[in-house]
Amino acid sequence: MVALAVGVAWPASAVTGKARELVVHADQLQAAPNASDESVQRAIALYEEAARLEPNSAEIQVKLADAALTVAAWTSGDRLRWYQLGKTAAERAVALDQNDAEALFLLAANRGQIASLQKDLGGLLVPQELERLLSRALAVNPRHARALHMMGLLLERMPAPLRLLLKGSASDAEKYLLAAIDADPNFSEARLDLAKYYVSRRQTSQARAQLEAVLQMKSPTRPRAWREKHRPAAEALLKELPAE
Repeated sequence: MVALAVGVAWPASAVTGKARELVVHADQLQAAPNASDESVQRAIALYEEAARLEPNSAEIQVKLADAALTVAAWTSGDRLRWYQLGKTAAERAVALDQNDAEALFLLAANRGQIASLQKDLGGLLVPQELERLLSRALAVNPRHARALHMMGLLLERMPAPLRLLLKGSASDAEKYLLAAIDADPNFSEARLDLAKYYVSRRQTSQARAQLEAVLQMKSPTRPRAWREKHRPAAEALLKELPAE
């Protein structure tokens, strides 16, 4: 009986071990400072293989959803394909763990990008769905920087007629963006968007402070995005600001 029990347990243990190896390798590819589109796509393939071995792992689905969101932001190819992959993975993660703040955020992020690409933001349910998902994420983790950032942008940039459907208001946008930066001071995208918010309201000194913080970052949370997108954008916007 002992031999039989060991024989039954071993395959499951081996599957778990293999899935863990795949995830570790994918994490390394995803986290590399100079990760390329190809390396992140390779990470996605590894996460997908791990998910097949461990279909009840919310953690693996979250990693897959995040990697898909990353690839979609950089690719010159079919962005919709990657956002849909990310949305599906995030939906599975939420189904497995409804209190996973990262999964809820990633579902909102991928869903929002799909709506934007398909020009479906006019759908009455989409803004409400995004706000609901982000609110759930922030109820679980009030300091989830990316959820705070996305909520701020949602409230600020949503067209006025659709914003009426939301519980939050445009006046709350600054609060959420500031909270995102407080949660992650090296969140270059949130600082850049806060600077744009201040520019739109002619708050030049506040905008300048955020832009200079972007330029002076030593350890940005997302190095490639900072290096190739946020720092150049901050430099360009800073040159456009009127002298104080």
